[in-house]
Amino acid sequence: MKQMLLIHLFLLLSITALAQPAGYTPGAQVCWSFNGRDHGYFKAAGNGERHILISFTGDGQSNCSNYQNESPQKWLNDAGLNWDGRTVRAPGDTVVWEIFTIPNNSGTFMAAYAADINYFFAHIAAIDTSDHSKFHIEGLSGGVGRQWGFMTNLQDHNSPYRNIFSTTISQSTPWLGQEAQMTAYSVGRRHWVWYGAADSLHLTPPAASIALYNLLNGSKHLTVQAGTGHNGDTWDSCMSLNGADTLTNRWLWMVARTDSAPEQPICYPGGPEGYVPGTQVVWRFNGRDHGYFRAAGCGERHILVSFNGDTVIDSTNYQEASPQKLLDDLGINWDGKTVRAPGDTILWEVFSIPYNSGYFLPNYANDIDYFFTHIYPTDTTNHDLFHIIGVSGGVGRMWGYITNDQSHNSAYRDLFSTTISVATHWFSSYAPLAAYSIGRRHWVWHGADDMSGTNPPAASTALYTALNGEKHLTMQAGAGHDYTVVDSVFSLAGTDTSTNRWLWMVRPTASGARTMYSGKQPVPPTTPLEQQKAFRLYPNPAVSQLTMQLPLPQAVYTITVTDMSGKVFRVLTRIQGPVYQLDLSSLPPGIYILRAAGGGAQWQQSFIKQ
Repeated sequence: MKQMLLIHLFLLLSITALAQPAGYTPGAQVCWSFNGRDHGYFKAAGNGERHILISFTGDGQSNCSNYQNESPQKWLNDAGLNWDGRTVRAPGDTVVWEIFTIPNNSGTFMAAYAADINYFFAHIAAIDTSDHSKFHIEGLSGGVGRQWGFMTNLQDHNSPYRNIFSTTISQSTPWLGQEAQMTAYSVGRRHWVWYGAADSLHLTPPAASIALYNLLNGSKHLTVQAGTGHNGDTWDSCMSLNGADTLTNRWLWMVARTDSAPEQPICYPGGPEGYVPGTQVVWRFNGRDHGYFRAAGCGERHILVSFNGDTVIDSTNYQEASPQKLLDDLGINWDGKTVRAPGDTILWEVFSIPYNSGYFLPNYANDIDYFFTHIYPTDTTNHDLFHIIGVSGGVGRMWGYITNDQSHNSAYRDLFSTTISVATHWFSSYAPLAAYSIGRRHWVWHGADDMSGTNPPAASTALYTALNGEKHLTMQAGAGHDYTVVDSVFSLAGTDTSTNRWLWMVRPTASGARTMYSGKQPVPPTTPLEQQKAFRLYPNPAVSQLTMQLPLPQAVYTITVTDMSGKVFRVLTRIQGPVYQLDLSSLPPGIYILRAAGGGAQWQQSFIKQ
């Protein structure tokens, strides 16, 4: 009997040794060295539903001397005085966290990180890896690249654990490759992308986080931390223990049964692939960078084409001046909406063109043509909806474009009802400008103390004098050739059309006549490509309800839902658009195909029922 007890004791000690670092005490964060590298390890004490978080630190945390410098590790470095590693999901329902931290200990050699994760899972207490809801992964700064590299099998490391994660958190993302692989991996998972609005580190610009967010599928969130940069203030906010629900506390969000955050309806699809309304992003095409923004929600849509100054050359600095810089923080400064009157809200769609082709106007014309053919169609016969601005050297390119200089022959050059010219230069001939300006409205603005030489105040006076139509001239006292002038032009202050250019652009014409363009009843798309772009399902994945945005608002549709094998689960007839909500509560989880037939055409798209 004594020998049997000794055998049992030996086996118990052996299992305990395999379940954690040697001598580990639950509730303590410790350094765990194996495979010749340092790692961090924490397991909460006590009972509860066990969840595992794999955490890739930033580049500055390379070993056990500094892996606790940032959250979440620094919450756990004092035996529970800051946090005991437990999340109360509901009364009587406590999650106990087990956190494996991987410092930047192997550069970009993914096989080493994969070997460490394989070792970790082989040496902790057994857990059912088929239940993906219990596995989570996060990365910080350079760790985001290592995190996504591991999940997408970069360098063919082939870890069997790369596909088990149900949630991802990406903080202060650098520019990443593997875009197609990340998009494919993200389907059916939940994601949170977080960055500081003032992140000035060239390797992790806000645009990189937005780009990651745009390419992800599944349920996703994007948070801009106002006033913070590439530092602990940003990361501490992301992994904060404060917040009482899944929208304000990432720990609760990770362990939530579902992601119930509502998705805002999108009345206008189009734009860059994966675009999220309310975000300003880099849209690269024709080999050149451009800026793009479209306000979220529904309402009368107005389009503004903005020619930036000569110092704004690509995506690195196109947001330095207004109006773009008003839109670079997800609505914290401005959400891109103008309230013309109670119940009458304008949604702005802004296309920014940096100084990317010198004065070769066919390139700019090609870019504008591409823009209009890749956004949601709008009624180009209603010129009240189209506006154009130029700043400094961009004024010349703007007027060159709209007057067809260099015979570029863009079909969209005559659309614009208003022009704004800021800090203009001299023109060799004013006759084409005078001819174009007839019947349109114009605002010319200059800093009274502009000493730039090529852009003197007299040049703006000359432009103003040459223009026909309704026109305004503002000489801003005390301002020179700088962003103070541009910011004043596009200021959101001012409550009428004489003090606020946004209100001035969208006011009715002098006759009072204008064509209302309702976000709820957009101009129907006409070509098959436009119609396919207009057909949209959201949210995707969906839990209990799926919203269909149908391309032909007046058509009567038959809706068919099948699984991937072709088995029919649902047929609905006599459905009318433009928006219809489909109840999914009776569908089992899986991947489905939804086909909509109406108006003599048919469209289809896949969706995931969770």
